[in-house]
Amino acid sequence: MNLFADEIEQTSIDRIRKFAKIAKAMEFEIAVGFSGGKDSCVIYDLCKRSGIDFKAYYNVAFESLITKRFIRDNYPDVIWRRDYKYGFIENIWKNHGGLLPTVYMAYCCDNYKHNSKYVDKCSIVGVRKSESARRKERTVFEAKNKTVMKNNKALIDDYFEEHCQSTGNASVIQLKPIIDWTDNDVWDYIHKHNLSINPEYEYSKRVGCVVCPKANFTSNYIGLMKYSKLIDAFILAKEKAGRNSPEDWNITKEDKSYIDDKPYYICRWLNHSFMPFTKKQEEFYRKVREKYDLIKTE
Repeated sequence: MNLFADEIEQTSIDRIRKFAKIAKAMEFEIAVGFSGGKDSCVIYDLCKRSGIDFKAYYNVAFESLITKRFIRDNYPDVIWRRDYKYGFIENIWKNHGGLLPTVYMAYCCDNYKHNSKYVDKCSIVGVRKSESARRKERTVFEAKNKTVMKNNKALIDDYFEEHCQSTGNASVIQLKPIIDWTDNDVWDYIHKHNLSINPEYEYSKRVGCVVCPKANFTSNYIGLMKYSKLIDAFILAKEKAGRNSPEDWNITKEDKSYIDDKPYYICRWLNHSFMPFTKKQEEFYRKVREKYDLIKTE
């Protein structure tokens, strides 16, 4: 337990209350981003404890039934949003001609998780610097652009020091109250306040989409071991769109078609969009393939 746990909790609550005052002055309702992951559960609880008015939103993507059930059972007031009437798999062949999303063209994120229709003007999210190198430059308070910052400078400066401010967010204003928390800080808070824990954490360190084309196979392996039938679902998504020629199953970097081994093609796609397997990933693939082949014989 962090010796300064009470202090960092209070700092985050103070940040939320200050942000709420800015939101009120700008006549914004506060939207809290919720995913069912540990960070969003902490954010939700901190907002409740701060006493501010807010609504929490879950942008439905390709999360597991376990995560969806966790949200429904433990956070019944969270509002679910999904613009597309088609699910993740069906969206591939109905709206994208059987082209699988990739690292370079992750339309799944645009269609679901970060759908522009659901960009909230005033938001609170559970982003933390320790999650990735890309997030290390993020600040507690962010505005959409310099114009927003300039027009509201006196108001913002009253509550947040300049080094805590930055621009470039999709929201007009956004708060990241636990931006400087570590993983241990998050888990300590959850245990201290007896928050419910998403059962998905029994299998993985992170909670999100079941599989992700932007992730590597080391990560996607977990989802495929639990839901091996997904491989056939992705194969069918390409086939339903008429993508069944040798060229449609070609891995460009190898100039080789895997039309006769479509499961391998799908698994390679789920390694950061067709990156070669490492030795460890080859072992993971063999395990996934064994389970997949076993299911096919049943």
